[in-house]
Amino acid sequence: MQAFDFDEAITLHRSWKMKFHLALDRVQGQDFDSRPIGDAAHCSLGQWLAGNAEELERFASAGELLTVHEEFHRQAQSIADAIKTGKIVRLSDKFIIEFGILSGRIEALLLRLKAETGQAG
Repeated sequence: MQAFDFDEAITLHRSWKMKFHLALDRVQGQDFDSRPIGDAAHCSLGQWLAGNAEELERFASAGELLTVHEEFHRQAQSIADAIKTGKIVRLSDKFIIEFGILSGRIEALLLRLKAETGQAG
């Protein structure tokens, strides 16, 4: 199995709420392509999960992480699109709060998978 920096993945996924905060100031009304955001295979975690799928099958947390990670990216794209069109204008909007909860699930699953695989980084 390829080594993976779980801590970096946690940091990157945590940063999405800040990215949305910045987007609220800059993205509305601009020609902003949110498609890459919605593609779970576009980020390093998605690539690692796909590249190690066979070896990760034995870890229950990996299957759950794959599903939650795909939902994370679908919701991220929906939020980015909503920000772009002015439908979400505050970080306290329901969709941002729910997204934060989903982000927390990813973090917990990453920590669990890190422990299960015995990887330090």
